[in-house]
Amino acid sequence: MRVSRVRWLGTSSVEENRVLAYAARQLARYGEKLIGEEAEVRRARKMGEDTDTAWLGICDRMPEAPGASLTPAPWDDGFAVWGGKGKLHISGRNARSVLYGVYAFLEHQGVRFVRPSQGGELIPTLEEFSIPEEPLIEKPGYRHRGVCIEGAPSIQHALAMVDWCAKKRMNTVFLQFFSSRYFFNRWYEHAYSPAHAGKPITEEQALALDDKLIEAMKRRGMVFHRVGHSWTSATFDMPRSGWVTAEDEEIKPEHRRFLAEVNGERKLFGDIPINTEICYGHQPAFDRFVDNIVAYSQEHPEMDVVHVWLSDAPNNKCEDEDCRPLNISDWYAKVINALSKALAEKAPHTRFVFLCYFELWWPPEQVEIDDSHGNAIMMFAPIRRCYGHSLGDPECDDGQEWPRPALNQFESPQSNSFYVKSLTEWRKVFQGDSFDYDYHLMWAVWQQLTDTVVARVIHEDLQQLKGLGLDGIVSCQSFRNFYPSGLAMTALTDSLWNPDEPWEELRRRYLQSAYGPHLEVADQYLTQIEEYLATEDPHWRRLPFSDADGPALATIEGYLKEAVARFDGLKQEEPNQVYKRSLELLAHHARLLEYIVRAYQARMAGKPALADRELDRAAGFLQRTESRLSLVMDTELALKLSVEAHRVEA
Repeated sequence: MRVSRVRWLGTSSVEENRVLAYAARQLARYGEKLIGEEAEVRRARKMGEDTDTAWLGICDRMPEAPGASLTPAPWDDGFAVWGGKGKLHISGRNARSVLYGVYAFLEHQGVRFVRPSQGGELIPTLEEFSIPEEPLIEKPGYRHRGVCIEGAPSIQHALAMVDWCAKKRMNTVFLQFFSSRYFFNRWYEHAYSPAHAGKPITEEQALALDDKLIEAMKRRGMVFHRVGHSWTSATFDMPRSGWVTAEDEEIKPEHRRFLAEVNGERKLFGDIPINTEICYGHQPAFDRFVDNIVAYSQEHPEMDVVHVWLSDAPNNKCEDEDCRPLNISDWYAKVINALSKALAEKAPHTRFVFLCYFELWWPPEQVEIDDSHGNAIMMFAPIRRCYGHSLGDPECDDGQEWPRPALNQFESPQSNSFYVKSLTEWRKVFQGDSFDYDYHLMWAVWQQLTDTVVARVIHEDLQQLKGLGLDGIVSCQSFRNFYPSGLAMTALTDSLWNPDEPWEELRRRYLQSAYGPHLEVADQYLTQIEEYLATEDPHWRRLPFSDADGPALATIEGYLKEAVARFDGLKQEEPNQVYKRSLELLAHHARLLEYIVRAYQARMAGKPALADRELDRAAGFLQRTESRLSLVMDTELALKLSVEAHRVEA
């Protein structure tokens, strides 16, 4: 079928129309790349009889797809793609889902979105479009499918990530704090690479960059989440975007009473405002905490979900007589109830997230959570969990009971069995909307020196998560996380949409997209390297190579040398730019591992200075190659967790 016209059916909503128009332009733009013809794009009031036409619209304005039963829904996605009588139909439960239907149709033509940016896309050349023999009818396995800004991104990195996420049917982007300045400055200051050091951006500049990101999200109909930590410090007039320090003298005298009393003092906890808790038993502090959130939500109608978290530290809870009658989870339940009512009355367009984290892994005991307004979302964050096992793996159990800790006597469990028990108890007191806020791609992926272990854990998690009571993941992670293979990012996006796809099918399908004719070579390398990186610790907390003996290190060194030569050779002969780039990343990975292996060999030979020099060379290698890898690799995190962590061990 040839498509010379793209028509989108308008609605009464400006926001929906904006997304539908974008979806139509995307179909026309990629259609021109695929078949060499540019389709005319227009808004339509109703369906017409034109042939060679693609019709796009929300399901209540479109014909019913054969075998599909779609109903409009702002939060839940789903689409149908079908053709007949010279027409292509793409219908969605909302405007965002229509865009997903466009991308699904493009994938049916052979388009593959391997990595962010146009250089990561496979686009074949076709004579005409192929219409599915049977309608493509898809609904996601999970409601919440998103990422949260972390690491060191530039605005270009962040915009590329938003674009890629939409193409992979992710529906949520979360910008932490009141602005993303803390994260942007990790890139723009470049403190981790002095030769490329730059100037920090101001709060005003960061907000302007955030506006560009929000604009990109809204164009795609994505669900926009914001804030998180900062509300406690905002209560005593010290809002901060990030874990920045401050002087205790900055606290206004009239707000000193708002701070939690810890060890007989009301002061900043560790000199970090957002790590400082407040005194919830002091009514003016409690009220100001809630009122600030309501006012902010009223002032920011572009925000769909506001995250309402407490401070970002344990063992800092108020010990005074006003707070002692309730544990922190019960005080949080009182906040949730007050906020739910206030937002329903004053900012009904906004939902809010509450966080189960640190002492809040134990649910409230005395205060019942009121979910009658339906605007609360529970976010479970097992930040100290194991990433060598899936969350529901019964083998990941330390055998301890872990009862609720005494006030400010918290210790962090690390076995996944605790988090499953904690989640089970939380679901008894709150049965509403929920998701997992997880860190697979924050630290573990860099510590493990490969993304294939975490990829498998993500897939296993998403096969289990619904049964554990959570409806998706918002991934707290660096936006630059496609190294060395990109398999983990695809495991996240694709398993959130379809958790039932078997692991081996997902893995092979992705490797085919990323490496094409070099699939088997890449698969063999990634499999073998994972074996070499594994230690005797099933939790993957011990550093790779740290327990390898001399012969093992020699074998690994020889294998890596051969791999570099093999990938370099294949890369030179490969005309396809996506495959060529994928091979380049594997060659880079093998070179990085060579430095680390040689550091361990030097340390084993009693040459610590040589070991440090090899790690210096590894660091220099990452800094030197960052300009080519910046879209796929967070150099700051790689330097810290993939290189510097080995100085003690090597």
